Amino acid sequence: MEKVRAELEDKRKRQARRIIQVIEEGMLKRLKAKEDEIDKIGKLNWALEEKVKSLCIENQIWRDLAQSNEATANALRSNLEQVLAVREDQHHHHSLDDAAALMDDAQSCCGSNDDFENRLAGRRENEDEAPESSNRSSRMCRNCGKEESCVLLLPCRHLCLCSSCESGLHSCPICKSAKNASFHVNMS
Repeated sequence: MEKVRAELEDKRKRQARRIIQVIEEGMLKRLKAKEDEIDKIGKLNWALEEKVKSLCIENQIWRDLAQSNEATANALRSNLEQVLAVREDQHHHHSLDDAAALMDDAQSCCGSNDDFENRLAGRRENEDEAPESSNRSSRMCRNCGKEESCVLLLPCRHLCLCSSCESGLHSCPICKSAKNASFHVNMS
């Protein structure tokens, strides 16, 4: 009986060793799988940290670009406001200049004021002459002197050119102002 007991004890020990060995192998496989998973997660964590660093750098670049664009937009807005203010100021001055030009235009009519006054004075002195001859000479073209003036120049409003001379001149022969437009006047 002792022999059977010893054999049973020996079988039980061998059985326990096999069970322990199987458990150890299972545990080693699980540990290896967990270590591989830890390595994989570590690599993934490292990649994610690198991605976060890259995104932080990209975020900073975009933030700097946005600030630069905002500064540019503010500068452009300021420039636009200045241009609009200058334009409005020029428009205001231009309106005043237009009013002054209109007053100057109102003064000139068919000849400069000095010329008109000189003609009046000359008429008073030469009342003996025939009125038609002095009136006729004052209406002759100031450019060629051959034909009667029939073109009114703007903005000066001088009636001083014939129709053939009007197309070749770009300024008034009396006051030398630039011609903007002209009208043919029928004197009959």
